[in-house]
Amino acid sequence: MTDIDIAVIGAGIAGLTTAYRLAGEGHRVEVFEAADEPGGRMRSARVDGYTIDCGAETIAPNGYPATWEFIRELGLERDGALHRIQHPVGLWREGRTHPWVGHPKSLLSGAGMSWRGRLQLVRMMAAGGRRSGRVDPDRPEDSPHGELTLAGYGARHGGELVDRCLGPVASAAFGWRPERSAVAPLLAIMQGTRGIYHWQTYRDGQDTMARALAERLKVHLSRPVTRVERDGRGARLAFADGTELTARAAVLTLPSPEVASVRPDLPEEERAFLEASTFSSMIRVAVMLDRPLEPRRSGSQPRLYAFVMAAGEDSLLSGGTVEHNKCSHRVPAGRGLVTLLVSPRRAREVYDLPDDQVLERALDESERFIDGLRAAYVGHRVIRWRHGLPEAPPAALALRKAFVSRAAQPVEYAGDWLYLRPSSEAAVASSALAVERVHAWLAGN
Repeated sequence: MTDIDIAVIGAGIAGLTTAYRLAGEGHRVEVFEAADEPGGRMRSARVDGYTIDCGAETIAPNGYPATWEFIRELGLERDGALHRIQHPVGLWREGRTHPWVGHPKSLLSGAGMSWRGRLQLVRMMAAGGRRSGRVDPDRPEDSPHGELTLAGYGARHGGELVDRCLGPVASAAFGWRPERSAVAPLLAIMQGTRGIYHWQTYRDGQDTMARALAERLKVHLSRPVTRVERDGRGARLAFADGTELTARAAVLTLPSPEVASVRPDLPEEERAFLEASTFSSMIRVAVMLDRPLEPRRSGSQPRLYAFVMAAGEDSLLSGGTVEHNKCSHRVPAGRGLVTLLVSPRRAREVYDLPDDQVLERALDESERFIDGLRAAYVGHRVIRWRHGLPEAPPAALALRKAFVSRAAQPVEYAGDWLYLRPSSEAAVASSALAVERVHAWLAGN
C-alpha cells in the first residue's frame, strides 16, 4: 500500500501536463511544488498593471501539436486566451535593425543577409522539405546531421545563415552558444514551425495554461521535495519539513542538472545522460516604461516585437522583447514594457550581481538600441534562471537514445531537456513520454 498512486515533483508546464494526463486516467495524482505559485519557468508576475513573463512564450501554428491539444482541451482558444503577434523580429547589425528574421519575407527583404545568405536559407528550407533532410523532433539523435554543432553546420552549409539568422535566434531565445549546441534540435524547431510566422502568445501572461491546469489538479505549493528514491516497487519522497510519503510511481520534472541533488540512488544507467544534458543560465531584465519605446528603425520599417544580435556585435545583450508590441494587453494604456536579454556569453559576469547593478548594466547597454529607455523607466524586475534552457550539447544527443529506451523505473522524468529542445512544446510533449513510461512500470508491477 502507498499513500498515493503517482507523485509529480514540480508544477511547471511539464509536471502539470503529466499530472493532468494521469489524473484523467483515474490515477490519484498529487503535484508538489517548491515555489508559492505554479508555472515553473513559465510563471508571470503582475506589477502595477504590467504582466511580466519570467520566461519567453510564443506558440507557433505549426510544430506545436502537443501544446495545441491542451489549448483546445482546456478551452483556452474558445475563451479568447490567445493573442496573435502582429509584428516581426529584427536583426541588429551594424547600428540598425533589419526586420523579418525567420519570416518568409526575409527571402525578399534580406533581414540583414546578403543574397548569398538568402540562398543558404533557401537551401536549408528545401533540405527540410525532403524526407532525407528532416529532423524528427522526437528523435533528434537520428537526424542526418549527427552530432554536428550549430557552428559546425555554419562551416559546412553557410556561415552567414548561422551568424545572421539561426545563431542570433538561438542565442536570444535559447541561451545557446553555437559552438556548444547540436544543430539537430534547432532544425527540428525551424522545420516544424516553418519559421517565425503567424505566431501567437497568451494574452494574460505565459502562465495561462499552467494556471488552468493547476485549477484542475491537486497541487501542493511551497512544498519543496528534498529527496526522491526508489522504495521497493514504488517511490518515497522526503520533504523539507521532515515528512515523507510513498507512491506507486513518481515523475521528477526538475531541470536535468538538478536531478542528482534529490536522487541519492540515481541509477548509473541514467547518470551519463543527465550529466551531459547541460543548461544555459538566463537573465531577463524587464523594464517598465511610462511610454512605449522600441528599437531604433527607419520610418519605412515595421515595428518589432523582438530583436536579436548578429554575430560579431559585442554586447552584454543577446536581444530583447518589446512586450507592448508583442501583446498590448500586458501593459497599461499608453505605457511600455521592454525585456532585455543578457547574452549567454556574458551571463556569468553579472549573474550574481545585485538587481540594481544588473539593471544599470542592462540600461547602459540598451541605449545602443533603444533611444530614451532610461528616461522612460518607472520600474523593473530582474529574472534569473541558473538552469534556464537545455543547451543540447552533442554528448547528450549521443546518449539520448539509450536513456529514453531504458527499462521503465518507479522514478521517471518529464521536461524540455528530454528532447533537447528549449521550448514549452518540448516540455508539454515530454508528458506523453512520461505517462507512457509510468504505464509500463505500473503494468509490470
